[in-house]
Amino acid sequence: MRKTNKAGVVFIDESGEVKEVLTQLSKSALRESGKVIRKILRTNIPKRTGNFKNHIASWVFVSRTTGQPQMQIGFYGWQQVKKRKKMPSHLSPWWLEFGTKPHEVTVKSKKLLADNEKVYGKKVMIKGRPAQHLLRNAVYDNIDAIRAAQEKYLKE
Repeated sequence: MRKTNKAGVVFIDESGEVKEVLTQLSKSALRESGKVIRKILRTNIPKRTGNFKNHIASWVFVSRTTGQPQMQIGFYGWQQVKKRKKMPSHLSPWWLEFGTKPHEVTVKSKKLLADNEKVYGKKVMIKGRPAQHLLRNAVYDNIDAIRAAQEKYLKE
């Protein structure tokens, strides 16, 4: 039985085995493109301590609502990095990607800001940092490399 979908793709066989093979090939293609993006991200991230590269992640799954393979790219939190027995960075990936506004930190007790009998005060001004959009730029600027990584699996 031949069926055509909205994209104009003609399906000759709709058996469960064929759908499973197509799903596995799609997931493999997405994993391969994830490797490309992670490699690009590791070269572009700030290298102050070298630990931030341990937060880069991508994961592939099949959506429960649509049944389509998907890939998400992001950063692990410090708990997940520690669980993988790697050294976490103290910089939040969210702060690096989206930036922070200047703000003031106030503490209830002066002892919290004390170091060897020196008291620094109850208020500290944080100057903030601009957004760097590492994830977004890695994907948008390297879309050709991502497609090239997927071509092998798309041919199959």
